[in-house]
Amino acid sequence: MRPGRLAPDPGDATPNPGDAVPEADAVPEAGGVPEAGAVAEVPPNPGYPRVSDGIPDLWRMITDSGLTGQVAELEVNGFVVLPGALSGPEVSVLRAELLRLAAKDEGVAVDTALGSSHRDRTQEVPLLLARGGEAFERLLLNPVTLPLVTYLLGAGRLISSVTGYVKGPGRCELGIHSDTAYVPDPLPPYAQVANVNYLLTDYTVDDGCLSMVPGSHRYCHRPREGQGAREAVPIEVPAGAAVVFHGNTWHGAFPRSRDGVRLTLSTLFSRLYMRPQENYAALFTDEYLAGRPEEFRRLIGRDHPHGWSSYEESQEIVARRRARSRTYYRTRGQHV
Repeated sequence: MRPGRLAPDPGDATPNPGDAVPEADAVPEAGGVPEAGAVAEVPPNPGYPRVSDGIPDLWRMITDSGLTGQVAELEVNGFVVLPGALSGPEVSVLRAELLRLAAKDEGVAVDTALGSSHRDRTQEVPLLLARGGEAFERLLLNPVTLPLVTYLLGAGRLISSVTGYVKGPGRCELGIHSDTAYVPDPLPPYAQVANVNYLLTDYTVDDGCLSMVPGSHRYCHRPREGQGAREAVPIEVPAGAAVVFHGNTWHGAFPRSRDGVRLTLSTLFSRLYMRPQENYAALFTDEYLAGRPEEFRRLIGRDHPHGWSSYEESQEIVARRRARSRTYYRTRGQHV
């Protein structure tokens, strides 16, 4: 696909058998850029799905959400900060639930004033989607962050895990790393996973905030020892913000130098073909999911195109896969 093009050029790829040949006037002039908010029409493709299928739909979703500037930041920096992604009441509810479950897991209340319960360590609190109630379910469907995750991972994106972190004062910094696990270097330039961190307390360097290495997603490899430390920039932003980042992006966290605790929620998403960290098939029953939004069901993999265990189920899943096949290829408009 040529720069500035939202519709595929007939010369971009060899047509599949049975593909319709688009008329010349169906493709914009070379180098042409549609007007702001416009979406180029894509000729029908009756053959096998192509990476360009669904791109106009994806771009329409981004423009309708008013997120074109945020997409540009994702492309350039590999991350974007979204102040005010959560309301004050949402932060309060999520914070209370995280503290409750953190105390339940360890049998000790979190010392939020001094941080004595978490000195020199960070507690990981897993399975928040299954244990934390509807507040965490709504988090997945956040109207600001989910379109950006979809941009990075395609319409088939899955939730992999929802984890909380309680970080205390002292030497508990996090070294520079990337979140793309089990994929050998060199990493694909398009994201295999994407992370959304929701900040439930203020983030400053003294608070032990997240650090990011701008542009590191384009290196397409994990940081080797010592790499990225000098280039890392602090993410200093008030509670309620979200940080969305590409799975290749190098990041870490500073040590906390003041009393109290830093509270963070991490929602890790993956592509359709990656196995989620948390086993939602075992965690959520059909009865529980009956009243949940369809988008939530898809995010936890209930409409996954694999995983049948009987002939009847295989026929049902294959039929669903055929009906939704084009959505599996909706992803970033560029892969460089």
